[in-house]
Amino acid sequence: MPLQLSFRGLQLLLNVSKTKCILFIRSLPAPPGPSSITTLDSDLEYVDNYKYLGVWLDCKLSFQTHIKHLQSKIKSRIGFLYRNKASFTHAAKHILVKLTILPILDFGDVIYKIASNTRLNKLDAVYHSAIHFVTKAPYTTHHCDLYALDGWPSLHTRRQTHWLQVIYKSLLGKALPYLSSLVTIAAPTRSMRSSRYISLVTPKANSSFGRLSFQLPMTGTNCKNH
Repeated sequence: MPLQLSFRGLQLLLNVSKTKCILFIRSLPAPPGPSSITTLDSDLEYVDNYKYLGVWLDCKLSFQTHIKHLQSKIKSRIGFLYRNKASFTHAAKHILVKLTILPILDFGDVIYKIASNTRLNKLDAVYHSAIHFVTKAPYTTHHCDLYALDGWPSLHTRRQTHWLQVIYKSLLGKALPYLSSLVTIAAPTRSMRSSRYISLVTPKANSSFGRLSFQLPMTGTNCKNH
């Protein structure tokens, strides 16, 4: 499949050295002999993981690779903070975590939020470590009590808030057009009390894999703000 011919029609130039192919599949191993994609008389390489706009994508959309990178990056920064904790006041610790740890967790969270709870829990662990750094709470402190010590929301709450902000901006037409086009208000079919609330049309998915991948994960109910 000569990809370059399609790009010429769009007046686009493809950087072959930075271009890879990834086949999204639900189960491994991959089907044998995927179609080769060629450009400039050379085949593009198929990969299982690829970093795109700061987010690591894997062929199963499990975001395992991305979460591992987040863990490693946050652990490194928390380690630095702990080694120098004697130099910081409580207020300074709060600001440092807010400026150096939270942006890492927040970036792309509306994308990787579909990962399994098992993988997302690994981010909870490093997040709790950052809160311990600020509050000096014992490590036996339950996470619900930990969040309440300094007004910290759970990561689930942060991700859900960001997701709702995306939906709200899309409804207002302030998001990118391709996002706004996916958010459609459903017309009420009956006059019911629930008609006071906004209902959205569920976008159609082309496969069972898509339907399973892009849905809200199960949430915990063992504390109020989780």
